[in-house]
Amino acid sequence: MTSSRQISILEAALRLFHHYGPSKTTVADIAREAQVGVGSVYLEFRSKDDILGALSRRAHTHVLERERQALQGPGTPIERLRAALDARFEAFVTIAGGPHGPELFHCARCAAIRNEHRAFRDAERDLFARFLAGAKDAFSFDDPTRCATTLLRAYAAYAPPLLGAAPLNEARAELPRLHRLVLEGLAKRD
Repeated sequence: MTSSRQISILEAALRLFHHYGPSKTTVADIAREAQVGVGSVYLEFRSKDDILGALSRRAHTHVLERERQALQGPGTPIERLRAALDARFEAFVTIAGGPHGPELFHCARCAAIRNEHRAFRDAERDLFARFLAGAKDAFSFDDPTRCATTLLRAYAAYAPPLLGAAPLNEARAELPRLHRLVLEGLAKRD
């Protein structure tokens, strides 16, 4: 259970990280922004990396929830898969916006973020594999887990850290073309 003080600290840290980046933000800065003492921050979190890990977990959980909602939504299996991949893209765009936003998803210097990202990749792969296995009559693949892994790798350019490599409007315009290429190739032929 997350306490209101933890939420306040996380929200303050998020504002500072988005503005200054994790490396230029100290625990004292976070405490000041959250209007609590430095000791209070350390009562809730072991370190700045622990705060980063909690923020990363929250961001990754949001992406997974958006994907899950789309996969459970209306439409054919292909339409739901397309909706989930669109929801994934939009969730990443929303959360990773700004110069330091992508660091919540991918940061080579922070073990807590790396661990959260690894857990997210596993959970995301499992989510898509379960969906594919449950809708196997609509698709042509040999193994749902391997298919989910390949599918998510194909879409890696539309997630941090690569998402920021191209202008957002270009990435948004390319996404439907990638859907046609990948999803129509995955669809079972009669």
